[in-house]
Amino acid sequence: MVDPILSVRGVAKHFGGLKAVNDVSFDVLPQQIFGIAGPNGSGKSTLFNVMTKVPFGPTKGEVRLNGKSIMGLSAHRIALAGIARTFQRENVFASLSAIDNVVVAVESHLPNAPFAEQIERAEEALNLVGFPANMHNSPAGSLPIFYRKQLMIASALALQPKVLLLDEPASSLTGPEIERMKQIILRVRDNGMTVVLIEHVLGLLMEVSDQLLVLDQGVMIGKGDPITVTRDPIVIEAYLGVAHE
Repeated sequence: MVDPILSVRGVAKHFGGLKAVNDVSFDVLPQQIFGIAGPNGSGKSTLFNVMTKVPFGPTKGEVRLNGKSIMGLSAHRIALAGIARTFQRENVFASLSAIDNVVVAVESHLPNAPFAEQIERAEEALNLVGFPANMHNSPAGSLPIFYRKQLMIASALALQPKVLLLDEPASSLTGPEIERMKQIILRVRDNGMTVVLIEHVLGLLMEVSDQLLVLDQGVMIGKGDPITVTRDPIVIEAYLGVAHE
């Protein structure tokens, strides 16, 4: 039996009386795409926040990477240990070129590497996500949204993580761009990466996810095979407001 690369056990985040995430547990296997769904405000991004300590850690619970707890690590050390993430908004260094954005990440991971090697690693990450070579020197702030998303994923990959957390990479994209994003996610997985994917575009989640977890008001209401989970009346009610018997 394959051991999980990522284990989340009893994780919770409380803000006073608000239980944004409450007693969430799951395992992710190596080179798996693990989808996380749920309506707005269900605690999906908060779960990513407490897993990475960006910007805060959990109230309680534990996260393990390759069987070792990361709870004693800072956010920076968690990233270097092997869990990198993206965000809902396309956070880039607007005044830097696209490739320099990725070099910043490479330098964080390999501070003593020669500059030529850092450039090579940055180019590899950009190529993996299909970022156009003729745009490597374009100012990041001037890029269209799809390319900024590619750049953010490449910067996360430049940390050479064991697990990549993607927070709604398809948000604000057109239909054809969503298809391109799907291909990027699959290519990253096929390159050996384990992916945990938050997404509102349920069709995308269904197409790429090996397992699916659904949150509602911070609580898990479904977990397992994507088709089975999305047929659960409780999950349908959470998304559509349809009463179940």
